[in-house]
Amino acid sequence: MPRIPGEEAGEIREAMRAARARSLRLGEMLARHLQRRQWVQGLSFGLSSAAALAVLVGPWPRVAAVLAGAVAVANAWGAAACPHHELVRLAALRSGWESLRIDCGSLLSNRREGGARRRFDTLLQRAARLGLLASSGDPRKPGAAGGRPRFAGCGTDQQA
Repeated sequence: MPRIPGEEAGEIREAMRAARARSLRLGEMLARHLQRRQWVQGLSFGLSSAAALAVLVGPWPRVAAVLAGAVAVANAWGAAACPHHELVRLAALRSGWESLRIDCGSLLSNRREGGARRRFDTLLQRAARLGLLASSGDPRKPGAAGGRPRFAGCGTDQQA
């Protein structure tokens, strides 16, 4: 069976490194978003507890109103700063890039199998779709660069 030439093996290694870097970067972004969301939820819980305590314990209606307003502002900011659909999108992108990295590693270790070039081209197409999802949020929307997709041009470079 034909073996993938060294130049193509280098492309596969490059693709694997790029997919790993993107996966790690998306994981860090997802962790930051989740940490921010937890912080807002904790702040909201503390403020709402203080507002309830102000209503129950003392005759401080203004304090309770201010605290309730602060809860509303914190919740609105939390929803705007890290919306749920963004967390889902980041998790899906991270999973996609990690899967692509694993498939590149499998292709690299099984280079003597027939159809390796076709499998690599399929991986490049998956990378292009992931790049579209990262840039537009919807892989069906146009906007990808023409020509042969490259791993270095796909991903979330504009989200940094």
